[in-house]
Formats: sequence, structure tokens, C-alpha cells
Amino acid sequence: MRTMFRASVCIVAGLALLASSSAAVSAAARFTMAQVLSAPFVDDLTSSPNGNAVAFTASERGAHNVYALILAGPPRPSRRTAYTSDDGQVIGSLAITPDNLAIVYVRGEGTNRRSEYPNPLSLPIPPKQTIWIVGMPGQSPVPVRVGEGYSPVISPRGDRAVWLLRGQPYSAALNTRGNRPRVGKPARLFAIRGSLADPVFSPDGSHIAFTNSRGDHGFIAIYDLRANRIAYAAPFFAHDVASAWSADGKQIAFIRAPGTLENEDPYVDYVKEPWSIWVAGADGGGGHKIWQADPGMGSEFYGLDSPAQLFWSNNGRIAFPWEKDGWRHLYSVQANGGPASLLTPGKFEVESASVSVDRSRLIFSSNQGDIDRRHIWSASVAGAAAAEETNGPHSQWSPVGLRDNLVGYIDADYNHPPAVFVLNSDVHGSTPVGGPDAPPEFPASDLVEPQLVTFQAPDGLLIHSQVFVPQDGLAKHCAIIFDHGGSRRQMLPGFHYLEFYTDLYESNQYYANHGCVVLSINYRSGIMYGHDFREAKNYGAKGGSEYQDVLAGVAYLQSRPDVDPARIGIYGLSYGGYLTALGLARNSDIFKAGVDMAGVHNWATTLDADYGRGVGTPAERKIAEGSSPISAVETWRSPVFMSQGDDDRNVEFSQGVDLATRLRGKGVEVVEMVFPNETHENLRFADVLQLYDTSANWLLQKLGAP
Repeated sequence: MRTMFRASVCIVAGLALLASSSAAVSAAARFTMAQVLSAPFVDDLTSSPNGNAVAFTASERGAHNVYALILAGPPRPSRRTAYTSDDGQVIGSLAITPDNLAIVYVRGEGTNRRSEYPNPLSLPIPPKQTIWIVGMPGQSPVPVRVGEGYSPVISPRGDRAVWLLRGQPYSAALNTRGNRPRVGKPARLFAIRGSLADPVFSPDGSHIAFTNSRGDHGFIAIYDLRANRIAYAAPFFAHDVASAWSADGKQIAFIRAPGTLENEDPYVDYVKEPWSIWVAGADGGGGHKIWQADPGMGSEFYGLDSPAQLFWSNNGRIAFPWEKDGWRHLYSVQANGGPASLLTPGKFEVESASVSVDRSRLIFSSNQGDIDRRHIWSASVAGAAAAEETNGPHSQWSPVGLRDNLVGYIDADYNHPPAVFVLNSDVHGSTPVGGPDAPPEFPASDLVEPQLVTFQAPDGLLIHSQVFVPQDGLAKHCAIIFDHGGSRRQMLPGFHYLEFYTDLYESNQYYANHGCVVLSINYRSGIMYGHDFREAKNYGAKGGSEYQDVLAGVAYLQSRPDVDPARIGIYGLSYGGYLTALGLARNSDIFKAGVDMAGVHNWATTLDADYGRGVGTPAERKIAEGSSPISAVETWRSPVFMSQGDDDRNVEFSQGVDLATRLRGKGVEVVEMVFPNETHENLRFADVLQLYDTSANWLLQKLGAP
């Protein structure tokens, strides 16, 4: 347990007595933060090119590993790696070789703006982000190093891996014959100006397309491996992204969005030319526009939460996301041009999508008919009505196409952590593939089912939320407002598809288990409630309009007979930290204490850091500062628990330094927990546990929880 206290901590007197005092109150009914955070987390579900196998990652108390299943083999997934340390080395970017014999994966996070890899263990030599290959079930489970880098792709013949390092392309030969994969010597594939991203092999493996960012513009760069030649697809004064090959490999489609203006101001909503879809030949020649969005709603590209944005079908149509009617839907258009056909009509949003193995249909997750959850749907690219594949009180996400029209996906609900399932649409049933089992101490039966509630903000906007109610029989409880991060996120009434949001969901369960009603607010500027909700007027740096949703949540809590209105707290991480600090600054009369984890405290300096220069007119900067906690420090009286890792890649560490210094100078009680070399959400499980456990017990004490 010694490593649990690496952080710099300043805890108020009396906190050490909390464990013994709370243990006297229904000890058998309470669970610990360590227990509720112990559930494994399954992620990164991927399928093999022919749909005969799946692979995914699982995190168990900070140890990240690769699991895999061959559909014709044993029904339980096999763990293919044997990492046991809580070292902050996450795993992702899985790719299965075409022969289903090996999996390529990335271990470790990327660099920050100073080209530094994260080093949460403070090792003398920081770890690097590296690519590995390991055998599938039936093959050797000993990984082989491929090289340093990220974004690996495997050639359609399985004989080559290509990846990126510092925005440049590298390659190595692969040989998966035999019990253990063999890897050739890595070499730089070619040199190019700018930075590459998103490599995609053509179906025959002769070409690779990349997004080539060059600052205020970008190209689709196509590398011909046989001719050793680079070409550009219809280069333009624009940002070209999201390439997709036709089934025969003779053409490539991509998205074209307007370029960046000189001295572009983040406070201004510019009117630019609508985005469009272009098609070019495999050599980049003959580029032409096949479709363009209409002006107005949907004229700015709003992409899916998926690696691919364009899906080229087997019948000559290209599917894509568009927000024409104010909701992110799937459309398709003929590859030779024409009008777009709406595939998913209704007041809901498609979040992620993939294409079936035969390229005939799309498989996607959406909140159709269940706006607070995710379910799996499918639709023909040709335009037939979408079919519901899953439903019920669980959520499902990350769909992948498998052989024989099977579908793999991840499923979770309020007390069942994420697990992998395989759906057979023909028999309308799903088979659990699973993942690592939850440990015996995970308190599944003691979790409360969040109740879905709605209420109106002062301006009439409907706000969706979840409330966690303690099952302790007490007449009155303390209460807590929880604000999610993002702000482009939506909390679900159960386990989340992002790991640190699942950690926060489990934290909400802990607060409820220890005697506080928790209201998790899906405030404006979040996702899945349509364009106007996400792009709400005057949110964030333009006025902080989402804070009225927080106050509407307070009014809802105060109206509940089981809530003591004199004991309300607030907490959140990142954007949630911003709203927490804003609440404490503006309304210390309401919020008796709060936990601000890696929050934004001054929008003006935050945008300066993002854009590398002072931006905005004096009037714009004044509004940004007025929308920030820093503007109301003089009325801040309530105690606050502040935490951040000093290698935060999302929020400048200076935001925390500045606020803590100001608050201490005016005598506000500030409890600080700083994690040297940790990132925004904390990479190590030990650090997550220390932060959530200590801050939660501090807040519960401040609110007089039993």
C-alpha cells in the first residue's frame, strides 16, 4: 500500500477518524471505494477482416491485457497477454491479422506538447509507446515487439505492418506462420512534410492513404508501395480527412472541410463553405466532388465516435454521418454523385458505426427510442428501414461486423460491468462472450439502480439526469451534484463506454451507498440530445449558460423530501471540475463543499494555451473571464478539495496552481492532492483509487453523511 500515497497531500485534521466513525453505521451495508472500483473494464472491441474472430482489451485494477476469441473455437475468450503491473501502460488500437493468427496492439500513451511520454511511476527512464504482436488462441501468448509508435495497420495479405511515429510512417515485415509471430526490422517508409494520421490500406494492399495535416490545411496523401511514390488526392485550400477505399481499390473517397483562417478566433462562429465528399482515383488523379452539405444546419462536419466516417458499400454507395435535421444521422449517396438518402430518420443520434463484412449494411449504436441509453441497430446502405438489434434496460455499444451476419458488441447495465456479446439477428438472440470476471468483493448486489429524471432549466430547456438514492431507510440525506466532463459527453444510467466515466459512475454509487443522494446532470453542451442542445447559446467561454442547468438540478434536489437542502455538495472532473468551481465561487450559500478535479478556472487563459497566443477581443475576453470561476473568487467561501496531475494534456496545470494560490491567499480551506507526472484522468489505478477514496470521504464528512 506504500505506493498509494505517492501524491502530495494536505488533508484537514479529523479525516483519519472518518473510517472508524463510519464503520459504526451499518458496516455490513457499506462498501469501500476499492471494492466498487474493482470491476474489470472491457474496451477496444475489434473484429478480424473476415469476421471469424474478435479481440478486446480489459483493465483489471490497472493491469491492461488483450483478450481474443475465434468464433469456431472455445466459447470463452482467451487472455493473450500477461501484464500484471498497475503501471499506467494502457493498451489499444487492436488489429487482427487476416489469417486470424495474431493481434497487433499499442501499449502506452502518446506524448504531450513537449514530446514527453507519460511517466506516472516516475521511472528514471520513462516508458515509450510501443507496438507489439501476439498470437491468437492456439498460438504463442508471448508478445513480440514491432516498434515504437502508434496507429498500426496490417496489410490485407498480412505480410506487413505500417504505423506512425511523430507523424511519420514506419513499416516492418510480418510473418505469422509458425507458433510465434516474427517481425522484420522496422524502417521509415518515406518522408513527408506535415504530420500523418489514420493510415488505411487499399483492399489489394498496393496503396496506403493517410490524412496529412499541414496546419491551416491538409491533404489525403496516397503512398504507392510498388512504385515508391507519394500522390495527393485533388489538393485544395482545405482540410481533407477520413479516407475510405472502394471495394475494388480503384477509388478513394474523403471528406473535405474548409481551411483555417489566419488568426482564427475561437470566440467567433464563422460562416464557411459547407463540407463535402470527394472521390479520386487510387493514384490521386481525377478528384471530383460527388456531394456537398447544404448551408445552415449540418454545414459543419460532425463526425461519428468511430475510426471510420465514410463507408463504401458493395453496391456503389457511400454512407456518411450528417446533421441536416439537427440530429446526427446516417445517409448514403451514389459514388458517382447524386442526392443523399436518409437511412436513420427520427429525433435521436447515431453515435458509432461500422460496416458488415460483406459491405452491404451498417451496424451502429444509437439512442433511438431510448434517449438516455445506447442500443444496436442495423441498416442497409441501399436505404431499407433500420432494424433494432438490441433493446431493454442495458446499454450496448461498439458494434463490429462478424461472419454470417453476426454482430459483436459490448453490453452493460447499472450493476453488470461491460462484457462482450455476439448477436445472431437470424434467431434474435445474443451469446455472452464475456471478459474477465468481476472479483468476489465487487458489490454488484449493493449498487442502486439510477432513476431517470428530467427537469426544466430557468430558460425552459429540458435537462435529462440520473438520481442515485441511498437505500438506508433514513428520512433525510445529504445531496451531491455530479457534473460530467467533456462537455461533449452524456452519462448513462449504468456503466459507461469510457473507462474514467465508468470510474465516476462507480464513484456516484459510492456516495449513494454512504448516505448521499447524487444527481448526475446531463447539462447543455453535452451530446445525444441534438445539435441545438450540444451547441447551446452562450455556453462555456461565451457565457457559461450551462450553469443554469446546475442550479436547476439544485432546485430539483431541494424539492425532494429525502434531501436536506442545507447539506448539498458538488463534484466533477475536467469540465465537471469547471462547473464545480463555478458553483463554489458563485454559490457558496448553496454548495457547502466541493471536489474540483482538473477543472478549467479561466477560459481566457485556457484558450490562449490551446491556440498558442492571446486570442479574442477585449470584450470577448471579458465575457470568457466572467464565465469562469476566477471571476467570483471574492464570494467563494466553501471548502474545496482540488486535485490534478501535473502532466495533464487536457487542462493546463497552471489553472490549478492559480486558483489554489488565490483561494489560500483569501483564507478559503483548500485541500490539495497533486500527482507528479500523472495525466488528466490518472493512468494508474492506485492513483485513481487514492483520489476518489480520499476526496469522497472528505466530501461526505463535510456534508455530514452518516
